[in-house]
Amino acid sequence: METHRLSQESGANPTNPDTTTTLLILSEIRFLREGLADALKRDPQMSVMGLCGDLAQAIERLGDISPDILLMDAAFPGGVENVRRLRLHAPRTRIVVFAVTETEDDVIAWVEAGAAGYIPRTAALSDLVRLLYAIIAGEQVCSARVVSALMRRIGCSMSNPLDQSHIPSDAMLTLRERQIVGLVSAGLSNKEIARQLNIELSTAKSHVHNLLGKLHLQRRGQVAHWRRMNAAYIV
Repeated sequence: METHRLSQESGANPTNPDTTTTLLILSEIRFLREGLADALKRDPQMSVMGLCGDLAQAIERLGDISPDILLMDAAFPGGVENVRRLRLHAPRTRIVVFAVTETEDDVIAWVEAGAAGYIPRTAALSDLVRLLYAIIAGEQVCSARVVSALMRRIGCSMSNPLDQSHIPSDAMLTLRERQIVGLVSAGLSNKEIARQLNIELSTAKSHVHNLLGKLHLQRRGQVAHWRRMNAAYIV
């Protein structure tokens, strides 16, 4: 399958022998965690700092060690919402998702959630370190199909800028709605939002539903992207 590299700026220098990349691995599957760790430990510039089997453990370890990279299983329960939560606790740690199904929707969803890169599920274990080095250097190896989809997405964004009527002014977004934007962007469920704001679950559901309607969004996962694109409107 033909592959391409997408590049972005990066201060990393993966060829520097004095540079060590620290990693944390998150997967529910024990042999997968341990197998990845064994593969990474063969490279002297990769240092695996811990293996986590659940989100709470990963959040705790992130606070303790602040690794360069969190390598997260794409099949981990919670999916893309986990990326948003983890970034809240460790904004400087790059989250790389492995075993990603390389479809347009999946790749774009992970990127919009804040993933720094991904390892496709078709990649061989022997390619893991090479692909990680590419991501550290600010490059992403991906299929021609995904590149084409991303180019179409960028083209649509450039030729059809957001309708200003879809961007509420500061007066149109209430304080409560701004709170909901922040909590939904962080990946909180309706139940967690209700607990955080000390309101009924039905009220939280209503707030989220109304917010999506006001912002002309289809899925709650799009709120984080809207927030990044329109930060000035929710100060």
